[in-house]
Amino acid sequence: MKNSAKWLAAVSSAALLAGTLAAGVPAFAHAKPAAKHAKSNIVVINTKLVTGKMDHKKGWPKYEPAMFHVPAGKTIKLVIKSYDDGKATVPASDAKVQGTIGGFELVNGKKFTSFKAADVAHTMTIMEGAKTINIVVPVRSAKEKFVTVTAEFNFPKAGTYNWQCEAACGTGNSGWMGPMMTNGWMKGTWVVKK
Repeated sequence: MKNSAKWLAAVSSAALLAGTLAAGVPAFAHAKPAAKHAKSNIVVINTKLVTGKMDHKKGWPKYEPAMFHVPAGKTIKLVIKSYDDGKATVPASDAKVQGTIGGFELVNGKKFTSFKAADVAHTMTIMEGAKTINIVVPVRSAKEKFVTVTAEFNFPKAGTYNWQCEAACGTGNSGWMGPMMTNGWMKGTWVVKK
């Protein structure tokens, strides 16, 4: 009896498949796409912001990594984990989130469109032609081990785009020396390919 049931199920499945193919409809046409296909347009990029104490170079905070390679036309989801609790001088205009999808970023899961200039530790400011993408990294509180900043944006065209931290977080009297002038520290590139 068990073999008869298995044989009947196999014949029924084969008949359904044959009928579907004969009608010109691929057998998988009605299958639901997997969840990962729905998010295939999102490219997640992770970086962290370490302090001079952590990278053993006093006064030299650093994005690790600072150079990125992404495809054009995809949504970039940038996740920055910042360990920095130091404040830096930043103009009020650079304390505002710009160029992100929806005009906001998430900090530890909460939505922000701007910050008080005094609460900014760093930025990642990307010049994409006439468009500016400005992602703000707030100061980590004493209660937090790190702050997680998440922002989504895209590069419609291929090319190489420079980014710079616009908070004076480096060395020298102005705060614009050392890591601020060094690729791979507080400045870097986004290489966008077709």
